Amino acid sequence: MFRRSHKKSRTGCLQCKQRHVKCDEGRPMCLMCTMSGRVCSYASGSEGPAISDAPSHKSTGNPDNTSSQDSVTIPDISTLTVAPLSYVDDQYAAFEEAINFNHMELIIHLTTNKEMFSLGGFDSNPSSFSLALKTGLESPYLLYQLLAFSARHLAFLHPNRFESYLHQAISLQTCAVSLFNASKVKLSQSSSVAILLFSTILGHHLLADTLAKRESHELEAFIAHYTQCVEMHRGIYTIATTAWPLLMESELKRILQRSSEFTSRAPKGNHCQRIRELIDSTDRLREEDKAACRLAIRYLQIGFDAVLAPGEEQEPDIQYQMLFLWTVLVPREFTSLLAAFLPEPLVLLAYYALLLHYGWNMWQVGDAGLYILDMIVDYLGPEWAYWLEYPSEKMGKDLK
Repeated sequence: MFRRSHKKSRTGCLQCKQRHVKCDEGRPMCLMCTMSGRVCSYASGSEGPAISDAPSHKSTGNPDNTSSQDSVTIPDISTLTVAPLSYVDDQYAAFEEAINFNHMELIIHLTTNKEMFSLGGFDSNPSSFSLALKTGLESPYLLYQLLAFSARHLAFLHPNRFESYLHQAISLQTCAVSLFNASKVKLSQSSSVAILLFSTILGHHLLADTLAKRESHELEAFIAHYTQCVEMHRGIYTIATTAWPLLMESELKRILQRSSEFTSRAPKGNHCQRIRELIDSTDRLREEDKAACRLAIRYLQIGFDAVLAPGEEQEPDIQYQMLFLWTVLVPREFTSLLAAFLPEPLVLLAYYALLLHYGWNMWQVGDAGLYILDMIVDYLGPEWAYWLEYPSEKMGKDLK
């Protein structure tokens, strides 16, 4: 079998030199040694570049006018740190050479753990995962992202090995994003499933990372991360709506129909009554901004109905789905209002924090709801206590 040629790394680790594979020269462990479970060591005095210093690759395209012949891009995916294409090509060639136990661990975990997608997005039927893995063999960027998310979940489950699993997750996600951008995928009958699965799983991964961030209790830092996450998630909605006729002829038809039926429900409860009053009464927002906030509130109420409605039978993969879908469905105008730190949309975000709090037992969520609410309360001050009273009381926080 012919092996793909590559440039020799004169400052790579000793293990990669012995195996005659391209080393990324990452410290303290290079990517290849991390993925293969080997001890990584360097000759004294050698230095190598870090993956995080690599330039990112920006995709171009117009998702709003995408046709079956246009390239599909995910908004803001280029802001993720990725490796140079030459590096990804060499690494991908090396990964193909042998199965390693780290990869097998991630695949087994992916297929046997039922909590990884606890926020919805996949049918509870194991065939959904089989479809994702089968499609990943034909679209490697999807397979890499599946493995990345599996590693991210294992990092949560095993704090004693957190750094090792997180390094795997970052490295695999870097390769997934780079491969997707480099492949310039066209939206078609054959590619629509892979594209939607990839963007959805990447969205779940980014949301888990965003909710886990703790940066000195600064609302500005969180909003920056969260708005970037929402912009990426909006690409999932763009892909789904653009490719809807194609997806309705695919194996994802049943899952997408159930999700569409869920988000199309009429709101029933009054959990968002006070935030509606605030949006309706404020003079600070333009009418189009109020319309965006009202749509965000509508989806929040559907989420509260699903989580809290007594006596109604809820399927597990639907009950908490709005915790994820809200970031996909909120209008662009609402994201801009958040980025401007206007008080009314921040109060609205506190209601999303309450919805998150009801899913505190989900591995992606934990104490994120209370953490977000605390930052909003501190930022807005006591004059906004009345409008924050409902989510605060439900989370057991005293505003006095």
